[in-house]
Amino acid sequence: MPSLLEQVDGRTSIVDETLTGDLDDGERLVGVELIGCTITDATWPGAVLAGVRLEGCTLERLDLSRVRLPDSVLDGCTLTGCKALATSWSMLREPMLSPDPCTWVDCQLSMGSFSGLDLTGARFERCVLTEADFDGATLKDVVIEDSSLAGARFVRADLRGADLRGARDYVIDVRDARVDDLRVDSVGALGLLVPFGIVIE
Repeated sequence: MPSLLEQVDGRTSIVDETLTGDLDDGERLVGVELIGCTITDATWPGAVLAGVRLEGCTLERLDLSRVRLPDSVLDGCTLTGCKALATSWSMLREPMLSPDPCTWVDCQLSMGSFSGLDLTGARFERCVLTEADFDGATLKDVVIEDSSLAGARFVRADLRGADLRGARDYVIDVRDARVDDLRVDSVGALGLLVPFGIVIE
């Protein structure tokens, strides 16, 4: 199977193609625009995507662990069954026009950094987000459903209108975050009381 670089073959814009190539640790994909593409069953751990735009793409069963994304854009993409451990999503560039929200389904996203990102309207379904860093992130109208947030950090996060009714294992200090219209269920609400030293028996 050809590598991703071989499949891209020097092109700067690729539309509606299916790509399956791997990227080795430290290998760089630079300055490519992928629109409406499907990328499946590939491993990119430790690779660098620099100045890459992914718009309306479907990413399935990719290993994106430790991938670095300097000056890249993720716009309206769906990630399904992906593993992205210790990935710094916070390196993504915020374009002039706000990108469409992305959806993560059945993804392993532990220890990932989303710090400072605008994730307005994003969806996380059946994901593992343990030890994820959402410090300073904009999470307005985000939906986190049937997902673990054990050890996740939300300092200075904007959670206005977010729906955490299907999330679990989180602790959020509402004194350090914006939480107007935040929706939680009775189980998750316990995580809002822990910082105050309140014990429910």
